[in-house]
Amino acid sequence: MDADRAIAIINTVLAPKSLNSVQIQIIGGVIAGDSYQKIAGTKVNSILAKLPPSGANSPISNRSGKTERLQAGEYQTAYIKETAARLWLSLSQRLGQKVTKKSLAAVLVWYVKQPEAKLAEVPALLPNNNVGRCAADWSTVNQHPGVETALRFYGRTEELTTLTDWCLHERCRLILLIGMGGMGKTTLAWKIAHQLEGHFDRTIWRSLLNLPPICELCADLIQSLSPPPRLDLPDSVEGQIELLIACLKRDRCLLILDNVESILAGQVQSGQYLIGYEGYDRLFRAMGELPHQSCAILTSREKPQTIARSQIVNPQLVRSMTIDGMTSAAGHQLIQSYGCPQLPPQMWQEVHKHYGGNPLALKIAAITAVEITGGGEKVLELYPMIERGQLQFRNIDDVLCRQFERLSDIEQQLVYWLAIEREPVTGVQLRSNLVLHSASGEIINALQSLSRRCIIVNRERTWSISPVMITYTIGRSIDRFVTELGTCALANAPTTNLQQHFSHLNTYAIIQEKAQDYLRQIQIKSILRPILDRLLKSWDNRVDLCQHLRQILSQWQTLEPPPCGYLAGNILNLLIELEPSCTD
Repeated sequence: MDADRAIAIINTVLAPKSLNSVQIQIIGGVIAGDSYQKIAGTKVNSILAKLPPSGANSPISNRSGKTERLQAGEYQTAYIKETAARLWLSLSQRLGQKVTKKSLAAVLVWYVKQPEAKLAEVPALLPNNNVGRCAADWSTVNQHPGVETALRFYGRTEELTTLTDWCLHERCRLILLIGMGGMGKTTLAWKIAHQLEGHFDRTIWRSLLNLPPICELCADLIQSLSPPPRLDLPDSVEGQIELLIACLKRDRCLLILDNVESILAGQVQSGQYLIGYEGYDRLFRAMGELPHQSCAILTSREKPQTIARSQIVNPQLVRSMTIDGMTSAAGHQLIQSYGCPQLPPQMWQEVHKHYGGNPLALKIAAITAVEITGGGEKVLELYPMIERGQLQFRNIDDVLCRQFERLSDIEQQLVYWLAIEREPVTGVQLRSNLVLHSASGEIINALQSLSRRCIIVNRERTWSISPVMITYTIGRSIDRFVTELGTCALANAPTTNLQQHFSHLNTYAIIQEKAQDYLRQIQIKSILRPILDRLLKSWDNRVDLCQHLRQILSQWQTLEPPPCGYLAGNILNLLIELEPSCTD
């Protein structure tokens, strides 16, 4: 490698035109194999003639401000050594490799083989003190309706403080914001991005809602960091990821990737990627494990397995934050901003508990309550329905439905049982409820998966779900019970197919036989009676419905061997509640 090439490379590594005449003289001498003493006595050579005037004639002073030039082009050896040491230190910090007089040429040869060396040819990617910082690209931010609520941002002080510390002081490379749908992950990401914008060279927001293939996303991000002329990108995913990491290493960027759950597979254990999207595993792993000076914030309803692994490998630089419900005070401010009156403390505590502080649920409830009642103090009339768990709004159910239907079969079974139990239970209790007893390992894996999806809460070795999730799941379960017990139940269920047709009725108990009395009363009130109320709409009288239920039980008893499960007990409980005389 000759001196001209070495100077050109170092200029791109540090900053254009950042080398002064002494540094250039040192580089030329070192590449030529000269000693510091010889370099000190060398006249300014032809290399300097190629510099712009501002570089070649810059003043050279020591720490005391006194000029170290002895005569035209000559310097003291000690000064040359000191200047060289500072130059080697700067290069070492920028390249991540130790640079010395002896290793300079070898390190530069190594550097030109790295992906970031390609970026050095694009001037727009290099630091430029004449261009304002904080260029922002919010191309897809408006794809998410949650950003609208950023104008009504309440609370989250603790979360913002922690994220600021992680991004600026601890210099985390990868941060995951995880939480149930509607918890405000996107809004929080929007808030922190705007709050920290001045601390980054670039801020880029992308949504994964439309499932961009990994190569498409990488190409988009690389080109966003490199204005025209466009770069010729590598064909391979690995090559594009390397080039993107080089961009994140070159500039200090804040990158937000929203809706990461969109590229994760549903109905399997949490955190697995959709077929064809496995490249995101490599991208997230590279962001967390390879050195760079940027920060990527992801939002998701479930934790990708990549993040779970990276947190173990590199816990200081890869973090995750679970976004729970808003505080009571912040939630009360939010619903008032949508036209609800200030609620009495006890009433508000019940409302806040029912919706688990979920900002989207509170927003929908507030807007709908105002629409139904006309607003003002009339909103208070809905409180008894909320207290009984009878007030659930369709838009909230839509959010919960999308998350529920991503669950695997065993995960759905556990959530149904947690809704029936209503109170925190142990894993052993859950396993004992299952008709087909699954292995303990399978239950543990399913509970861990549900935890990573933010569906369940684990406290003191017990598991539970939020009140709003209980209400939704019970409603879903009642729909299944009513469908299976409907007027066409026996006609559509030949004897050979009874178990399949009545699968829900046989898999879950309407009332738990060994439950405490108060819980049995809640199950009667919230599950059994709503089932009967809906069934009675399809029969002229109770006697006909009793006869229909008895026919189902009679056919079920013909099965050999008798199936294990809850169907017989469920039918009997329905008959007892429907009419005590029906059981005579």
